[in-house]
Amino acid sequence: MYESFWKLSGKPFANRCEPNHFYRGKSHHAALLRLKYSLENFAGPGLIVGLSGTGKSSLVRTFAAESPELRPFVHVVFPALECHDLLRLIASELCPTLPADVSGMDNVLRNIQTTLRACAAKNQRPLICLDDAHLLSEDALQFVVQPLLNLAESDSSIRLSILLAGLPVLSSRLRKVGELSERIAVTTPLSGFTASETSDYVTACLTQVNGPPEIFSPGALQRLYDVTAGNPRRINRLCDMALLVGYAEQLTQISEAQIDAVGAELLPAAA
Repeated sequence: MYESFWKLSGKPFANRCEPNHFYRGKSHHAALLRLKYSLENFAGPGLIVGLSGTGKSSLVRTFAAESPELRPFVHVVFPALECHDLLRLIASELCPTLPADVSGMDNVLRNIQTTLRACAAKNQRPLICLDDAHLLSEDALQFVVQPLLNLAESDSSIRLSILLAGLPVLSSRLRKVGELSERIAVTTPLSGFTASETSDYVTACLTQVNGPPEIFSPGALQRLYDVTAGNPRRINRLCDMALLVGYAEQLTQISEAQIDAVGAELLPAAA
């Protein structure tokens, strides 16, 4: 709606970005490096923790896109399932030809093991990522995640990487399953952008759609950081609405006043 007014070729602040447009704040860059080293060397499962909106899912997609050797890539975006259903979902993603009549967790695990061995024979290195892993039940951690790790550790022919991503509470949930917690090879915390990163991020988003960076005044960028604490999702929401307000009011630039106005409206819902 507002793109032509601001002379943009598209919407600059989409919550889901393509991996090649992923903005790497300091914590995101460090997380990618640590995950790449750990998972590529099979040191053990990786853990990404961060508050809602800090970019965990985008980081996972970027990591997978930059690690083409980790295939097949299984990305479970809603793991709050019964153990058997979750395990079967993982099995079907690993092996699309999984027979529909396979029942029982032991049989599903056996099929997963067979599939992983076949992947190894083709020099493939599967990556299983459980997003929103804080939603996993204790049973799922014990009877789905742990058995998958056991398969990888007990069979030298299997080369499997596992990644868990979730809210910070995930760390304490894992500590309740001591044997699993001790296997985590790397924990990568994500935080919001710094003030300078917030400004750079907004500029980068505008540049991607051929927009002039001065659409947001320096004061607006500072206020944006102040009210969002550098949270990428909140930045996207506020900037998107600020551009709409600016279009409605026929402004030539977004100032602190527009950031304050949309922040008062959106932040309670975003919290």
